[in-house]
Amino acid sequence: MINFWVALSFIVWHWFADFVMQNGEDAKNKSHDLIALIRHTTTYSLLWFPIIVLLGSNGVIFIGITFILHTLTDYFTSKHTSKQYAKGNFGGEAPRGMDFFVTIGFDQVLHYVQLFSTYYLLA
Repeated sequence: MINFWVALSFIVWHWFADFVMQNGEDAKNKSHDLIALIRHTTTYSLLWFPIIVLLGSNGVIFIGITFILHTLTDYFTSKHTSKQYAKGNFGGEAPRGMDFFVTIGFDQVLHYVQLFSTYYLLA
């Protein structure tokens, strides 16, 4: 079972690695430039190493799985959000389809499921 402090650290660290440490060029271009996507997901994945080692999990395997799954997730969700952004489809009244912000929210759910599941299986 993942305790409260591990879960909280994952949420904060994910935010830091996925948003704060993502440069503007990668954020804008990862939907159509594989190099930008790989640069983002490599940085994101490597930033997990210290926290995973501190938690006593296998850092290399965790980073490998995280890199692959984060890259796959962002490959699809960034393409969709890019199209929605270009259309100005930021959402309206409920029920909403897969607009820009709904897709970003779904992207985050997928990332958290991956992170918690990988940690749980390796711990």
